[in-house]
Amino acid sequence: MFKKTLIAAAVATLASSVAMADVSISGVVEQTFTDTAGTGSAWTGSTDSSLTFKASEDLGNGLTAFAQITLDTDQTDANDTATDSSLTDGKDSKVGISGSFGTIVMGRMEDFTEGKVMSMMTLNGTGAIEATGNTGRTDDAIAYVSPTVNGLHVGVAGYAVTADSDAIDATDMAIFYDNGPLSVKIAQEKNDNAAESLAIGASYAMGDVKVSALHVNRKDDSDSTVDHNDVMLRLDYTMGSNKFTIASLDDEQTTGIDGTDVTAVELTHSFSSRTSAYIGATDSKAANKDTTYVGMIHKF
Repeated sequence: MFKKTLIAAAVATLASSVAMADVSISGVVEQTFTDTAGTGSAWTGSTDSSLTFKASEDLGNGLTAFAQITLDTDQTDANDTATDSSLTDGKDSKVGISGSFGTIVMGRMEDFTEGKVMSMMTLNGTGAIEATGNTGRTDDAIAYVSPTVNGLHVGVAGYAVTADSDAIDATDMAIFYDNGPLSVKIAQEKNDNAAESLAIGASYAMGDVKVSALHVNRKDDSDSTVDHNDVMLRLDYTMGSNKFTIASLDDEQTTGIDGTDVTAVELTHSFSSRTSAYIGATDSKAANKDTTYVGMIHKF
């Protein structure tokens, strides 16, 4: 009887500890096969897999601490260098605190332009029609996101990306508005050592149809030949477990040089909320860039 009581107490203590830890593990495994025109008949494969660990702690007084580490399981030790680890290269590693004042987060993460605005145009596999030039995921970042009031919230981020005289070398400011089927996103990114960009996006959902538009203006004072004025359009039509997407990128360099216009079509079938398969194609002005691709993704 005494032994059973000890075992029950130990189990209860362990369960209590696990509950207090509040740690979750999730991940994604995606495999894509792509046929690129002009490069022979061979299909090339690509894998995108990662593990994400999230932790949170209730600090009381309405405050919550949180952390996230995402490991890129596609990488191997052969990719390591003396200054970076392949498992975390290109993925999030951040820590922060949130409360009624909003959220403060620090570490390696995507900026608002990439993670919140440009992501409106992300497709599966190799079907991306995002314009280039945005900073993307960056080390040594600190960001503040305000609470949402009447559908509106703002975000401000700074990045200590180089060892020059400025404490903050790059900034990203964003405004987000959501009201039912309407969503509007604006982000401005500035970098002391590179180009600056202004991204304005909007989407509207009407039943099974969702239309999205994104305009990006990019300038580089040191090299005007890379200036861009890009327009991206997307239409998604959901039919039960199937979603048909057609999207386009009008890539216009402001110096008069033709950019790389892209049109993409994609069909995605969702077996469940976590598992889906897709097939798609892109038509690009660039040589050897037309693709046909097929893949599958599972999230857990």
